[in-house]
Amino acid sequence: MAERRVDWLIADASLAMLWAKVPGENPHLVRRAIRLLRDIQLGQWRVIVPFHWSLEVSNAFRGAVAARRLSVKDAQRMETTVLRFAEKNFFFLQPPTDWSELVRRADAWSVSLYDAIYLDLAARTGAIFWTADIRLYRQWYQRRDLHWLGVGWIGYYPQTGIPLVPP
Repeated sequence: MAERRVDWLIADASLAMLWAKVPGENPHLVRRAIRLLRDIQLGQWRVIVPFHWSLEVSNAFRGAVAARRLSVKDAQRMETTVLRFAEKNFFFLQPPTDWSELVRRADAWSVSLYDAIYLDLAARTGAIFWTADIRLYRQWYQRRDLHWLGVGWIGYYPQTGIPLVPP
């Protein structure tokens, strides 16, 4: 029997909000994110996240409570579910790059330090970085010098690479 190939991906906190089906999220993106989650559960993907991912997810749920999209109780329940799944199924990595280099890359790539950590993980591991952050995806898309990085916008899942139609 042939071995099944498993690919690696990096997921940011924006996907966690879609996986939890937080009210107010784009239904198309929720469907695509759930498809990705199912593929993860089926073993088609192994997931890498940076060390601060859980904190980012918690902050996203806090933001949904502040925006009155979720009650505190619902946010806590959803956050617990997402974080427990991640603890069992994801690999949490410290950045393989020292901070001064990450700051240099963030400046060179015109992204936040948080985004630079995700992009750096993609650069170091060869994994595809999936995000629902259209702003970040457009920044990457407009920088042809960064197209060597594997970045996917969840709205295009499962298509990777440069889309035929710009976002």
